[in-house]
Amino acid sequence: MAAVVLALGATAAVAQTTMPPQSSAPTAPSNVPRPPVAGQIVAQDPDTVLAKELIGLTVYAPDKAKIGAISDLILSKDGKTVDGFVIGVGGFLGIGEKSVAMKLDRLQIRHDPQTGGVQLTMDAKKEELANTPTFKSKRDQEAEKQAERARSQSPGQGMPNRP
Repeated sequence: MAAVVLALGATAAVAQTTMPPQSSAPTAPSNVPRPPVAGQIVAQDPDTVLAKELIGLTVYAPDKAKIGAISDLILSKDGKTVDGFVIGVGGFLGIGEKSVAMKLDRLQIRHDPQTGGVQLTMDAKKEELANTPTFKSKRDQEAEKQAERARSQSPGQGMPNRP
């Protein structure tokens, strides 16, 4: 009787450890390259620049004077074109700096043979841009509208309340 119980227990253990049957459909190894999907860019074209190469890069005037650094790019609503760039101008060590947005065609992008990267110049002077209006993003504009609504809805608008 003990032998029968051991035999049944061993059969159950073997049944639990057997491998499931293999699928008849072959699977491609994970290291085999697949064709690109429609619209995919597989390699960067030598005549293109990545946004991360521009953001943070210093823009210089024609006389080699530093104007400021690019802080952002402005894309069209459909995302198909870059309309402009935002540059930080003025201030010292980031304090007192203001953002100025310019159309992208004002920026000249050239290959820098010394660094292998790009060199940015524009036909403007730092003083000219420092005296222009500050760029207001959609977020900045909405914050101003909300602040204005809050001021117009507050009772007394800063006047002391009298009984």
